[in-house]
Amino acid sequence: MFKNARLKLTIWYLAIIMVISFIFSFVIYQLISNELDRFATTQRTRIERRFNNNSDSFFLPPPPTVDDELIEETKYRLLLNLLIVNLGIISVSGALSFFLAGKTLDPIAKMVEEQNRFISDSSHEFRTPITALKSALEVSLRDPNFTLKEAKNLIKDNLDEVDHLQNLSDGLLKLAQSPKSNPKIIKVKNSLTEIIDRVLIRTRPLAKKKNITIINHTKNLDFNCDQSSIVDLLVILIDNAIKYSPENQKVILRSDLKNNHLYLSIKDFGIGIDDKDIPHIFDRFYRADQARSKIDIGGYGLGLSIAKKIVDQHNGSIKVNSVLNKGTIFTVIFQV
Repeated sequence: MFKNARLKLTIWYLAIIMVISFIFSFVIYQLISNELDRFATTQRTRIERRFNNNSDSFFLPPPPTVDDELIEETKYRLLLNLLIVNLGIISVSGALSFFLAGKTLDPIAKMVEEQNRFISDSSHEFRTPITALKSALEVSLRDPNFTLKEAKNLIKDNLDEVDHLQNLSDGLLKLAQSPKSNPKIIKVKNSLTEIIDRVLIRTRPLAKKKNITIINHTKNLDFNCDQSSIVDLLVILIDNAIKYSPENQKVILRSDLKNNHLYLSIKDFGIGIDDKDIPHIFDRFYRADQARSKIDIGGYGLGLSIAKKIVDQHNGSIKVNSVLNKGTIFTVIFQV
């Protein structure tokens, strides 16, 4: 599809360039041709005037005249040179148009590829839990000895799957929102302490289940941000730190202010991330094999993608330092 589009765009670019080139060539030819005719006429008039004003003109040979054949030959050579120049322009502009068409379509092709991958990955992630739900219901319906207790357990399990599906759909909606449907966030002054308090309320239940202690070493300061988004960001990072840590461990939150920049770090002592996985951890649906093999977190690989989007919306940056089997530090940097 994009090969044909590139060829068509190249032809359009080339056509526009050549129309402009031929128009300029025609104008140049007409101007120079008119100047040559004017020169010939003026020169002829001057020669005749000098000859007629000369008292001895009767005894002199006829004055030299302008060579009209030379004028016509000059026009012909001018036209030939303009044609050669235009052929050169066609060759060069054809190659440049093809290159420019590729550059023009490249971001569109990447966007379409990303969209297709998004649809494909989303369909795959939805298909697995839906298939599990359908299979469980079909098996239960075929069981003639299906009891009320078993039905309640099935409903409970299915509700858990529905919750997962809801979380998945919510995450996909956040990632799929276009700039028009997701307007620029409004930053207002917020207290970091207030933000951390809200984050801890949401993350402590999961930490309690694994007996993980969240140690808060953040300092109180004000900075401009969208509070709800920053809370979601920190919840995602702390939630990941808890999920990828063994029981009876700790997660440490720190803040620092350097050169008008706020540094927020979340440190865990969990399984860590392999160096080969770090460049991809912010990709949608990406989950490192190391993490999957050691700990079943039940996620869909969307959290860090959403976190990265929130950071980008705040014109911030996020860094990752990790050592396998020793832990990971996520550092988020915002301008104060």
